[in-house]
Amino acid sequence: MNRDELDRWFAEHPETLRMKSSEQSTELLNECEARVRAYAHRDAWVHAREVAEETLHRFEGSFGLPASEPFVTREICHEVARELRRHEPHPDEVEEDEWFRRTLFDALDPEPRGMLKQWLSELAEKEEHAVWKEIVHFTDHLARTLIRRAHMSDSLTWDFERSYSRVASRVARMLIREFEAHTLDPMGPPVPMADVTKIH
Repeated sequence: MNRDELDRWFAEHPETLRMKSSEQSTELLNECEARVRAYAHRDAWVHAREVAEETLHRFEGSFGLPASEPFVTREICHEVARELRRHEPHPDEVEEDEWFRRTLFDALDPEPRGMLKQWLSELAEKEEHAVWKEIVHFTDHLARTLIRRAHMSDSLTWDFERSYSRVASRVARMLIREFEAHTLDPMGPPVPMADVTKIH
């Protein structure tokens, strides 16, 4: 069932809605749809952040040979993107009490309430899948932006801070900050943060 079908059903069965007008049912659907989309966006970015945190944990405290910062950055972005492709999340069951004002569902009889929950669950699944594809593409193509903004160098030195593992850890932290920014503004488009200017 899609949004148009649900709108038509509500219009044809006003007796199941404890509302004063059809405009109120439209407002109910609009609010529910907006909230589910926002939750799906936020959940996707939170899951992406967790994948980046796992990458960070793998490299923290480890040792490695000197490596070019741009090279490591490209590898880590591609690696995290591959992990994201393999671990696409699925939204949780719609939680009436946590996601919506109680009055929204109290205004519905049991039958339309069940129909609404089914539609919202399907919407959340589709929305999170679409957002996840955007996140994977965003991550896979983020290296160039990070390299430019952090003024990374191709030079190789025996400085421990320029070892593969240390650079990889810093890049993973940068990805975590990127993903974290989108959990705070879940409906915003996936664009790099403007204030990422250093690799550390």
